[in-house]
Amino acid sequence: MKIFMVFLITLFSMFTHAEVYRWTDKDGKTHFSDNKPKIAAEDITAAVKKQNIDSSTQEHQKLESIFRKENDSDREFKQQQAQQSPEQLQACTASKNHLSRIDGRVQFMDKKGGLVNVSEEERKRRVIELRKQIQRNCPE
Repeated sequence: MKIFMVFLITLFSMFTHAEVYRWTDKDGKTHFSDNKPKIAAEDITAAVKKQNIDSSTQEHQKLESIFRKENDSDREFKQQQAQQSPEQLQACTASKNHLSRIDGRVQFMDKKGGLVNVSEEERKRRVIELRKQIQRNCPE
């Protein structure tokens, strides 16, 4: 049954294609449609097939700036990422997790669950230190 449905869909899609028609009504207004109207209309499909295709150098350069080709620096960066040791990746993840927990209003607790008095300056110093560790250990 599934094969039959796939066959029908494929067969149907082979016979479908978009056509564009243009006609002018009695008031002189020009209309465009992909459905053939009941009145006489000009089939302009061939004329509009090449629309919206810009092969100018300027447009090509814009696309290249967005979707630029991979260069030596990109390949080197990817290679460095792949060569990171599991320890570096683990340290990176741990630093990021710890930073997310202490960046902002927090209370520090010891291993027994008691509050630890940490000044705002000390908290900020720890945040700066963690950001440096992340910058050193993480490839991003």
